[in-house]
This record gives sequence, structure tokens and C-alpha cells, in this order.
Amino acid sequence: MSACERREKHGLIQHPPSEAEAWEIAKAIRPQLAEYADQYPIKKYLPAVYQRVGREFRQPTEVGPGTLREALLWKYGHLGKSAIPRAHELLISQLQRDWPTVAAALRGAPEDDFRVLDLRVGGKTRFITIAFLLHLLHPGEVPLIDQHNYRAVNALLAASRPGWRSRTQPSRYADITLVAAFMKAVLTAWRRRAPASVPSDRELDKFLMMYGKSIKSNEQCG
Repeated sequence: MSACERREKHGLIQHPPSEAEAWEIAKAIRPQLAEYADQYPIKKYLPAVYQRVGREFRQPTEVGPGTLREALLWKYGHLGKSAIPRAHELLISQLQRDWPTVAAALRGAPEDDFRVLDLRVGGKTRFITIAFLLHLLHPGEVPLIDQHNYRAVNALLAASRPGWRSRTQPSRYADITLVAAFMKAVLTAWRRRAPASVPSDRELDKFLMMYGKSIKSNEQCG
């Protein structure tokens, strides 16, 4: 077995949509975009907080404990809550304590920085947190990712590509690159074919999150 075949077997290569597939996916999304994107809980995930912490992360070594806390409370949907789950409080405390060392070890390339974050503050249940920090460090290359938009990406790929084998939960760097490649391909095809209706990256992300939630809800009801 070649090195490429071994990587394929272990799921390290996931091909993004072709131009034709991406346009079919865009056409499937277009009539539903507003319906789902408008369900996004904007009061829970305040844009001003997201934008502010994003600006702070442009200089990773300057990110302070308050910014880290605010960023993770935003990600966990805990902004404004008086009671935060203990597991999240412990993780926030660890990140606040370790961040200066982590920031100094960052290398500047997304995959390298993912390894740094995973090695120093990762763990079995921390992939989404690590992926979020990576997004803040590399917003132009690394999308937001969680179980919901990952589920949506796999469902849309499966509908356009018979035989697509999806995973239930994102847990590795290849899952981040899959979502990134998917979004880029769909937006590129959409922009070429129907530029007047193409959404922003953020609007597509909102759609994917809420569409993925609806899939889970329908599965549970079924």
C-alpha cells in the first residue's frame, strides 16, 4: 500500500466538491439560506464580541486572560450567564494560565499551530475549543467548526456525491480542512454562476450551523 493509499484509508485525504458538485450544493442551499441563517441566535453569539476578540488575536502574544475568557464564553454560548459549567471554567483557567507559553510556541502556519494547540492544551473532548482558537489565529484560512456545521457539510456532500462516507464528529485537522475547502468551493461556484445572490462566509456559516442542528433534531424525532 502506497503512502497516499494509507493516508486515504485513515481519512487524511478528503476531496472538496468539484465545480459541478459545488454549484449543485449552492443551488440546494440558495432557497433555504435565509430560512436557516435567520434562526442563528445572534443574541447568544454577539457579533461585537466575536469581532473584538478576533482583533485581539491578531497579536497572539498580547492576548490577555480577559480576552481568552470572553472568547471561550462566546464559543460555548455562555455570554451573560451567571453559572458556567465547571468543565468549561477549568478549561478557561488552564488556557489563561498556559496561554503565554502557547502563544510563544506558535509557528504561524495553521497546521503547525493546530499541533501546538493540541499538544499543549488539547485533550479528548477539546477539539472544538482548539479549532476555535485556531480560527481566531487564522480567520482567513480556518473556518468556525462545530458538530453542527460539520454535520451539514457531510449531509450536503452525501447528497451530491453518492458513496460519500461521513464521520459523526469532527476530531482532526483534516476535518477543519474539509469544511474550509467545502465553503470555498461552494462560494466560488456560487459567485461565478449567480453573483447577485452569493452570501458572505459568515452567512454561509450561520446557515450550515442551523441546518446541521435541524438534521440532528429530525434524526432524534425520527
